[in-house]
Parts: sequence; C-alpha cells; structure tokens
Amino acid sequence: MDIENIMCQQKSVQVINSNMIKQLNANICNGELLIKYSRKLIDLEFLQDFQIHNLELIDCKNIIPKLVSNTIKQFKAENCDIQDVDGLLFENLEILNVSENYISQFSNFAKFKQLIQLNISNTNCIDISNLQLFRLKILDLSNNNIRDLSPLSNIINLEEINLSCNANIDIIPLKYLRQLTKLNISYCQLSSITTLEQLTKLIELNVSYNQDVDIAPLQFLVNLEKLNISATRTNNIDILQSLNNLLELNISRNRIADINVIKYFVNLTSIQLSYTMVKSLKQLQSLVNLKEIIQKGTPDVSYQTLQKMVHLQKLTLCCNNLCNVSVIGGLTNLYDLNLSYNDNLDITPLQYLVSLTNLDISYCDINDISSLRTLANLEILNISENRISNISNLKNQIQLIELDISYNIIKEITVLKQLRCLKVLNLSGNKGVVISPLQYLTQLTTLILCECCIYEISVLRPLVNIECLNITNNNIFYFYPIRDLDADIQVKSNLIVTSSDLFTFFDVKDKSEFISTQPTDQQISLAQIMKIVDITRQYIKDINTLCKKYVLRKIFTTQIIDALLQKKANILSVLSQKVAQCFKLLGEQESYQ
Repeated sequence: MDIENIMCQQKSVQVINSNMIKQLNANICNGELLIKYSRKLIDLEFLQDFQIHNLELIDCKNIIPKLVSNTIKQFKAENCDIQDVDGLLFENLEILNVSENYISQFSNFAKFKQLIQLNISNTNCIDISNLQLFRLKILDLSNNNIRDLSPLSNIINLEEINLSCNANIDIIPLKYLRQLTKLNISYCQLSSITTLEQLTKLIELNVSYNQDVDIAPLQFLVNLEKLNISATRTNNIDILQSLNNLLELNISRNRIADINVIKYFVNLTSIQLSYTMVKSLKQLQSLVNLKEIIQKGTPDVSYQTLQKMVHLQKLTLCCNNLCNVSVIGGLTNLYDLNLSYNDNLDITPLQYLVSLTNLDISYCDINDISSLRTLANLEILNISENRISNISNLKNQIQLIELDISYNIIKEITVLKQLRCLKVLNLSGNKGVVISPLQYLTQLTTLILCECCIYEISVLRPLVNIECLNITNNNIFYFYPIRDLDADIQVKSNLIVTSSDLFTFFDVKDKSEFISTQPTDQQISLAQIMKIVDITRQYIKDINTLCKKYVLRKIFTTQIIDALLQKKANILSVLSQKVAQCFKLLGEQESYQ
C-alpha cells in the first residue's frame, strides 16, 4: 500500500509517510496536509503556493519552520525538534500546537493575534510573560516548569486551561479568569485551592495528585459536572453535597470509607472508587443514571448490589481478588468489562453478557475460553497472560478489531483466518506458534510477534496495510520478504548476520548489492532514510556496510561476535561517536587478537 501518495477525497487530505516527501501538486494538496514520521529535511516554504487550511506535522525531525501563509488556520507540529516560530507567518492562524518541542522563547507568539487555541505543553516553558494573546480561549501549558501565572490574568476570555505537572505554581492569578469552564491543575504540588471559590462557571475540574489539599472550596462550584479529586489524601467528601450537577466523579486513591453523600448526586453517570476504603456499593443502587463504575484494588468489597444495577454499561473490577463473578451475569447492558488481574477467575457467567464489545480478562489464570463463544459482538478482546492453549472458540468473534492473546501457550491460530476485521493483533510470547494464517489478515495495521521463536516471515508479505510491526526477540535472519512493507519495523534481538541484510527493506534492483562488502552510493542514500535504527543484540559479523558516519543514526552493538577485528582502527575512525565509545568499551573488556 503506497501511503505516501494517497488522497482522502472526502477530506482532501494528503498523507505523506515513510520518511519521504514526494512532489506535490495543487490538485492533491488542498485543504488538510499531514506529514508524519519524516526524517528527510523539509523546508516548509515548498507549501507556499498551496491553499492549505490545516497543516499537521507529527514526529518530523528535520523541519525548517519558515512559511508565510494567509490560508492556514490550524498548524500542529508535535515532537518536531522546533526551537522557535520566528519564520512562521500565519496571519489568520486560530489553532497552534507545538507541544513536545524545545521552545525557550515565546515572545514571537504575540504575532498570532487570531489565536483561539494554543498548546505549548512539554516545551520546557518557564516564562509566559510574553504570552499576550487576548483572543485565546483554550490553553495547554502542561508538563513545563512554569512558576508565575500572573500573565494569564489579562487573558480574560480563557475558557479552558491545562496546567498539570507544573510543580509549585501559584494559582492566585486564576481568580481573574471568570469565564473558565475547564481547569486541570493536577500534579502541581498544591496545598491550597481557595482561589477556585471564585471560578463559579467551572464545569470540569481536575485537582488530582495534590496531596493534602483541602477540598472545602469546591463546595461553592455548584455547576461542576466532572470532578477529579483522586490522590488528594481526602478522607471525607460530605462537604461536596451541594454538587448535585455532577455527572462524573473520581475519588480514587483516597482514605474514603463513607460514600453516603453520593446519593445526592442523582445525575451521576460515572464514578471511580479505586484504591479506597469503600466496603459496599449499596449507596450506588439508587443512582438510576449511573452507567459506569471503576473500582480497582479494593478486594474486600461486597459486590452483591451490582446484580440490581442492570443499567450499567461499563464496569472495571480489576485487581480485586475476584474468583466468582456470578453477580454480573444479569448485567446484559454491559458493553465494556475489565476483570483483569483477578487470579483463578471463573468466567462462566460472562456467556450471558452478549452486548459486550470490549472485554479484558488478562492476568486471570484462565485456561478455557469456551464461555466466550456467545459473545459475537466483541470488538476488543484481551486474554493475554493466561494459560490458554486453544482459541478455536473465537470463531464467532468476526467483528473483532483488536485482539491480544500474548503470553499464553498457543500454537495453532487457524481460527484467526476468519477474523478478517482485525486491525491490531498481539501474539507475543506464544513460543512456537505457527503464523501462516496471518497472511489472510490483510486489514492488520499493528502486529506484535515478540518472543515467538519464529524464524521465517514470508507469510507477512501480503500485509500491505501494516503500519507497525514488532518482531523483536526471535530467530529471524532473512528479512527480504517484508522489505516492501511501509511500516515502522522493530527487529532487535534476532539473527541478522550481516549489516547489509538491513538494506533488504529498500527497493534495490541488484540483489547482489545486499552482500557488498563496501557500501554503494545507493545503499548509503537508502540508509539515510532507514526505518531500522536499533539493531541491539544482533549477531552481526560484517559491519562494513554501516561504517559511514553519515549512515548511522542510532545503533547499539552489544553482541558483535566478529567485527572484522583486523580493521578495527579504520572502523573506529568513521563510526559515530556513540558506536566508537561502544567499541572502546568492548576493547577494554575483551581481548581481540
């Protein structure tokens, strides 16, 4: 599948992938442009003449951020090694996302006067004094090192702010932001949230993981619909009685035992009670609108009340030492169920939950899944880390999209031929599994085959839609069959014998070049866009093909068993510094004569 030259005609989207930028034309590139995972140098000025409205770059490491456009309204460049936006002149820009970059100066952001939404999370931001964008409504400053929030007091139109993971910030300036409806101040090491009393328009609030914070000011936020106070060391929530508009409540990881006050939250649709001291769910049975319960790590709870809560749609009871779950056999409206990490679980009652679309019973010490054959509506199934050897009972699950059967004792997977809707499959840890049926799963986008003791992968050639392939920790030595797969491929800890084998991932007409002792110009140019950059723990005997400094990006050689030792000095002179250090270390530890 050539995903480098696809136009999604309904949305006019050009998707460019596989580390290569092809010649574009105005007929294709119109509207939305997505470039991802590119390692080739991209000078954005080549887009100058295109009528692009939304431009998105994901994990593109060689961007020249210089472009003038009066049509671009959305620009997203996540994890692209951008250090400044000086060269970007988008006079009509409304949405800007430069998260996961290293941007130290924000003075030039003021030029984006039309900005409504800004994301500068994970940018090592310290000072926001120059962030004077008065039209802003949505701002994400999470995962930075900000201390002073006073510049925000002038951006009075702000409606949503994410300040999570900024330690020891002073939130007092937030009191001027009376239009705020959504606020995230989790992981900020706060001890007081008194300022929040004045933010009466708040609808969503997250103050989780601020230990020892006093939640008393929250009683005045009567418009709250979503509240997260997990991990705040709260032991009593009675003061929240006035919050009768709550729809979602998370009180996990607190010392709360009494939840009688919850009966006042008559509109509640979701509650999280994980790792609390709650012993009974009796108080929840009167909440007729309750659709979801998440309760992990509370093994002493009585679940008898659950059988009366027939309106439940989502239920999570993992890590609770459950063996018998007969009480949920009548919850026929459930479509999402997580019972993972309950040893010796009897899954027989699950056969009645025919509405299930998502089921997780991993780590439950299960050896028989015959009870699942009635669950024909399943779309996502996780039965990993059990003792299952027979999966023939999955033949009715033809709607499955994601399947995790990793780390069982499965050898035969013929039944998978019938699951033609599968897009994500994890078979890892099933040693000796016969993978030939995989050739029929042509809709797969993600395939994980770690630690399966496989050595032959020609059956994977038809999987043209694969985007992510992980075949690490196997006995594979011949990769030519998958050279045309346009995917991110992980191969470390196999049996690659020569470094030239790596070039089988590229379209080289003369096969003899694969065993060339010296790299050809074509091999070098291909190596510059190599997807395979980590060959840790390979049994490489010949590294001549990789002995060009500009070929290497990230290569770790921990088990080189014969590195043309007589040419070691010459090799070191051209290897990258990291590899050179590796060889130096090896030279000190072992004697190569």
